[in-house]
Amino acid sequence: MDVAWLASASGIPEADLRSVSEGAPPLASQLDALAPAFGFHAADLYAIADVPVPAALTHGHPAAGSDIASLVRITMALPSDQRTCVHRLVDQLPREPRDRPWDLPRTDSQHDSGAGALLVNLLCGNRNLYSLSAAAKALALLTDGRVYLAASTIHGIGRGRVPLTPERVAGFATTLGISPGDLAAITSVELPQPSWPDDPLTAEMARLLWNCRHLTAAQAEHAYDEVKSMLVAVPDDASSEEWNRVSRHQGRWWGAPRR
Repeated sequence: MDVAWLASASGIPEADLRSVSEGAPPLASQLDALAPAFGFHAADLYAIADVPVPAALTHGHPAAGSDIASLVRITMALPSDQRTCVHRLVDQLPREPRDRPWDLPRTDSQHDSGAGALLVNLLCGNRNLYSLSAAAKALALLTDGRVYLAASTIHGIGRGRVPLTPERVAGFATTLGISPGDLAAITSVELPQPSWPDDPLTAEMARLLWNCRHLTAAQAEHAYDEVKSMLVAVPDDASSEEWNRVSRHQGRWWGAPRR
């Protein structure tokens, strides 16, 4: 690590950075400054450093995950102009104030379970999914089925009982919107070369997943219903090259034209 460069990029004195690199626990103000220098979301850097995420950066609702995963699934099928509308819809939903702390599910212990717990906490907690089934759906969607895991497998990864393979780390990186190389370095899992090809749509959906982290369950349901209403009946003679099929209802496919 180039401490001099990092000090310049973050505004943190070199002496303080060297102290942290030698094992001193980082301060919250240091993590806030380091996050943009590293290219991480601040909440993710807190998790990576195994430091509790401050209340100001903690969002989400434990019941929102299923609708968020379904919202992402439909959005992936929409043409770019409609995807822009989805991003705007999510961004414009108000940040609901908390009148009491939400009883969020217990996160896995990174100290006890290692890198697997970190990845599950990043995906479930920091991405407002919480439900392991929703996390499994998000992984499968954003990796185009390359990483298709059961909820029980994700639970095992979070508890350190199921190993992290290179493919699984690459899948988490894609879904989290974190550089595979960075996540490989953090987890000490070597990824094969070459890695998966870059996919602009996948990167866009990773950003949408992050932006959904502030949604309450009611807001996630509302956003999902709005996005679902963008689907139209697919013509019976439509080809798969021209249309994305999303769901089948009463004998008819619903989806969106590719354009």
